[in-house]
Amino acid sequence: MNKIKVLCVVDFYLPGFKGGGPIRTLANMCEAMGSNVEFIIFTRDRDLGSDEPYPGVRTNKWLRTPSGLVYYADPSKFNARHMAKAAELHNFDVLYLNSFFGYRSSISMYFNQRLVRRKGASICIAPRGEFSAGALSIKRLKKWIYLSCARLVGLYRSVHWHASTPLEAEDIQRQFPYSRGKIHLAADPVSAAGKYSRPPDARRKTAGQLAIAFISRISPMKNLAGLIEILSRVDRKIKLSIFGPIEDSAYWQNCQALIKRLPSHITVEYRGMLEPDDVSATFAAYDLFAFPTLGENFGHVVFEALRAGTPVLVSDRTPWRAVPSGAITVVPLGSIEIWRQQIAVAADRDFQEQRSLRLAAIEFAKRYAASDQARSDTLEMFRSVAAS
Repeated sequence: MNKIKVLCVVDFYLPGFKGGGPIRTLANMCEAMGSNVEFIIFTRDRDLGSDEPYPGVRTNKWLRTPSGLVYYADPSKFNARHMAKAAELHNFDVLYLNSFFGYRSSISMYFNQRLVRRKGASICIAPRGEFSAGALSIKRLKKWIYLSCARLVGLYRSVHWHASTPLEAEDIQRQFPYSRGKIHLAADPVSAAGKYSRPPDARRKTAGQLAIAFISRISPMKNLAGLIEILSRVDRKIKLSIFGPIEDSAYWQNCQALIKRLPSHITVEYRGMLEPDDVSATFAAYDLFAFPTLGENFGHVVFEALRAGTPVLVSDRTPWRAVPSGAITVVPLGSIEIWRQQIAVAADRDFQEQRSLRLAAIEFAKRYAASDQARSDTLEMFRSVAAS
């Protein structure tokens, strides 16, 4: 059977990492689907927030990489017109847009459909959580205007949609009621490559103390300020280490102001950005990943923590659900008192209790990665879209 050819447009891709989950999702997809799907990727030549292109990467031409063909466009050429020109020599079955609100990576691509129609390809859009309540609350008016106008004139009627979770499928249909029948449910694949961390037994946890890692982009969506507010109400000795790119400097200034008002038994340090290969090893050095995010369509960072053996305390705005072992605890986003209680419970664990949770987290991650459901669902999605 011939491979399905998918032209992916994504704002950021490897070797970038600051763009977060979508980069990891697409890289894992290329790894998992390579025998059935040929991915052709059109992306920017630099990482999120960077003024310089990736070192050693040739721009504005197709390059053969382990992920397949990748076109790294400079800022003047990352647009629909140039994408159409660059893709002229490539036949493809599906145009796969990894954003809905991104102007250059999605909106302009959607409106410039001449290439797609000429080649007989169908469009599939992966909103990547952009229709969640938390995401829509940011720049609310601008998004509401565009969505309202799109529905009014019947835009996006012919496109297919990729929902990573049933909740995201509901979010898509809420915004575009006529999308029924064109929403494809396929979980984001995770990579089983690499070694799973073993519990660092040399680091003995002391009851009454807790080392928390926050590894994510520093932006309103990830809700670091909410975590700091929660910690201000905890009466245990807590150390919070923050890792990740500062995407929103004004938001970070607000977080710093909140940090200055914390009681003395709560210490906070910003440790800068992490390379992707360092994320799991960093998580392994901490007792808990606390993540009161406003919304995730998947949340690869949750899997990274579990793979490292670090228990996760996460909001109810992600597809992750609590597990009986306690490796994942889910708390309603707005229930600050429950968050406070759960952090106190985590702090009070002794070494043996913490070690048991670490083993449970690693075992859960191994079982999750071994499941083939995400791969088979994704393949079925691309087959269905290509045949439409």
